[in-house]
Amino acid sequence: MKAAAVRSLPKARAMALLWLCAVLLAGCAKYPIDVTWNDTRWCVPLRLKVVLNKVSQNFGPVKVYSSHRWPLENKRKGGKAKSYHLTCRAVDFAVDANRYEVMDFLKSRREVGGYSYYPRQGFYHIDTGPRRTW
Repeated sequence: MKAAAVRSLPKARAMALLWLCAVLLAGCAKYPIDVTWNDTRWCVPLRLKVVLNKVSQNFGPVKVYSSHRWPLENKRKGGKAKSYHLTCRAVDFAVDANRYEVMDFLKSRREVGGYSYYPRQGFYHIDTGPRRTW
């Protein structure tokens, strides 16, 4: 009995530490994750989904407007001939927050290659291409 109690002590400490971390980290997010997909999400890379979740946690609900585009759709929307939307590597989304803070956040994320804000349409663009903005 005594040996079993000694062996379970590290496990109990580990569980207590995990519980404490969970409690402390639970307060880190300002908002719960709320991402609404008005376009396909099946082909969006996981790293961009993670960024969208982080945007939602920090700035509020996110609405995804464009992810994958077929060539004709891309042309109709005025997309570039080699748009990352054509290869499932880009997302256009909106979030009701200070655009400069959101842009600073996107700029700080290593997962994001290209990033931009389109004020006329009111949405942000992120992709997995090389690091750039326009």
